[in-house]
Amino acid sequence: MNPILRIIEILILVVLPLLIVYLRSSWPNKEINFNVIFLPLIWYVFYAPIHEIGHILGCVIVGAEIKDYQLFAHFWEGSFGFAYVDVQGGLDVNMNSLIILISPYILDFISIIIGYYILTRYKIKNSFLLGLTFLIFCLRPLYDIVDNYIGIFYNHSDLVLTSKIIGEYITYSYGIISVTISLIAIILLLNKYKNYPKVETQSLE
Repeated sequence: MNPILRIIEILILVVLPLLIVYLRSSWPNKEINFNVIFLPLIWYVFYAPIHEIGHILGCVIVGAEIKDYQLFAHFWEGSFGFAYVDVQGGLDVNMNSLIILISPYILDFISIIIGYYILTRYKIKNSFLLGLTFLIFCLRPLYDIVDNYIGIFYNHSDLVLTSKIIGEYITYSYGIISVTISLIAIILLLNKYKNYPKVETQSLE
């Protein structure tokens, strides 16, 4: 994907929701500025590892041998976006490959459900922890799903081979459903945390 388009995607799916939460909150500007700067950096470091761990889990489920893997981009070598899981024998059009391919996206869906439950059930008063929870459990999986579905059109995504295994209709349908549910959950959370934490006892009961 074009780097400029990827930056726009990150700004819309990751940074903007964080900004909305914090700018509508009653936390001090100093805390807000710190969180808005550092939380996206945390997301950037851990986004790829969490995704690749999903593939590793898929390999464990089907008993596939992992030839090699890299969870973190080698920032010290000037590489800022390369992580992978190399499966022995490669992937093909079969059910084992399907499980390995879609495991990260199933985890994404579960993550959003968990994140929504945590953020509606518990009153997180620390602005950084609230943003981190929202980021890791909700915004990270939203970005992961959207980015990889966009990647289909660039022929560079796990879902390219997935669509060959289960068909484009099912692949796209799952994506639409996942993104829709994710967006609904995030919008509900944004509304829930308006003016937080000053009116927390009213809005989060």
